[in-house]
Amino acid sequence: MSSDNKFVRSLIENAKQGNNAAIEQLFQMNLGKIYAFALRLTASKSLAESITKETFIEAWKKINLVRSDASFLKWLSAITVYQTIDSLRSKKQKTKTDHNELRELESKDELDKYILDLPDQERMIFVLNRIEGYTIEEISDMMGIKKDQVSVHLDIAITKLVNSESSLSDESVMKEKISKVIPELQPSVEVRNGIFSYIMDEKIREQKELEKISASIAEKEKLEKGAEEIPEEKESYLDEETAKPKKQFKFNPELFKKITYAILGLTLIIIAYIFITSPSSGWEVIQVSGQPKYDNSVMVKGDGFSSESNIETDANSSVTVAIPEMGRLLIDNSSVISRTKNDNEIKLDKGQIRKFEGDASYLLTVLTPLAKFTELYKGGAFRLHVDDNGMCKLTVESGWVIVNIKEFDSYVPKNFGCLITRGKYAIPYPSDSSPQLISLLENFSGINDPSVGTILSLMTTKETLSLWHIIQLISTENRSIAFDRLNELVPTPAGVTKAGILALNKTMLLDWRQEIELKMD
Repeated sequence: MSSDNKFVRSLIENAKQGNNAAIEQLFQMNLGKIYAFALRLTASKSLAESITKETFIEAWKKINLVRSDASFLKWLSAITVYQTIDSLRSKKQKTKTDHNELRELESKDELDKYILDLPDQERMIFVLNRIEGYTIEEISDMMGIKKDQVSVHLDIAITKLVNSESSLSDESVMKEKISKVIPELQPSVEVRNGIFSYIMDEKIREQKELEKISASIAEKEKLEKGAEEIPEEKESYLDEETAKPKKQFKFNPELFKKITYAILGLTLIIIAYIFITSPSSGWEVIQVSGQPKYDNSVMVKGDGFSSESNIETDANSSVTVAIPEMGRLLIDNSSVISRTKNDNEIKLDKGQIRKFEGDASYLLTVLTPLAKFTELYKGGAFRLHVDDNGMCKLTVESGWVIVNIKEFDSYVPKNFGCLITRGKYAIPYPSDSSPQLISLLENFSGINDPSVGTILSLMTTKETLSLWHIIQLISTENRSIAFDRLNELVPTPAGVTKAGILALNKTMLLDWRQEIELKMD
């Protein structure tokens, strides 16, 4: 039996040490293969899902039994076979195969259709021998039947398949069709979540047991040692201050009047300067479609957009506003937006805005129900949509945008996006990332998220910034693995150490992000 490569062996060793990320990644790599295997063995979707779940739970319990000279997938497959045998034995009667339920498995070739119609024992033996490559001896050991019985059932299975399709009598045709069967098929999300929820619950239970034992031992030691005496606090005394003679102050009315006039004059000059140069002056509507409302009145071209006022558009209206020193802002259909007291800040309650690229002297900030969005560099362009539930979707077209949520800053650059939902972090991702990775990042919930291993396995060079964010939101043990992965893609700059990153040193994290930014440019 061949052993796995160094990477898989490394994951197995880390998994044996209880590393959650290694376990998650190891299981995710094999989940689709085991599920497809279980489907062929059982010819039942519900039974295959149950067996897949039990297989990985059993594998987690016995992970320390994996040998270094054996294949991890073969070990999982053996567990699957044992689970299948137990499940099939407990079935009261054979149910007719529902081919509509198993259509995905049969999508490439009809061989699976004929295999699924075989009786349980003949189907299992054929799948194990001809598709999975197990020898007669290995099948005999796994199924607990004699070798000659295995051979007889295999011959019967082949005969039945040939009767279903005569071309299968040609061994080369049989091999060709076997080579086309689907090697892996992902089970439902419920199966995957069920596996990792069980593991997480067990870890929490074990931790609580350890805490109870530790508390019990500590209490026992305390009773044996006896209560320690609390030393009396010494009274502290303050030295009496030496009385110092106070200087007498003589009030000069003329001097006070001159100083007062000078301060008032300077204040007026400052106020006038701020008023003239402030970006709040001159927010002007330069384009209108439909009949948008400005503080409940119909808005027209040329209107201003003053502080603490609001604009509301319906499904057929939009507004474009020119903002001095910041650029142009499109308020799209079905949007509610208002200005705050701060000159360069707006609030988007719902709908969509688009900030256009251009020369600017100030940074725009957008407040939403769930997050705060601020430009990192002046003059950038982005789109921001907020739905009726407050969920935000950001797409950056140029420059960078900082998203602040849960006191955590996310940095979103050009051609990146992120989704903000209640209770989740904003993890940026490239617009051309794989749909699976985008879904995982959009739903990432933090330190206890069960998909960390899968996320790490899907990361490529273009997602280095995404990985930089993930590092800060996961446990220390997972952070170590994530560090090694990111360090392969973008080596740490001078002065940045692994120990510092694991401790979430802010200066080192910033230096590394800037290094990533340089590589992205």
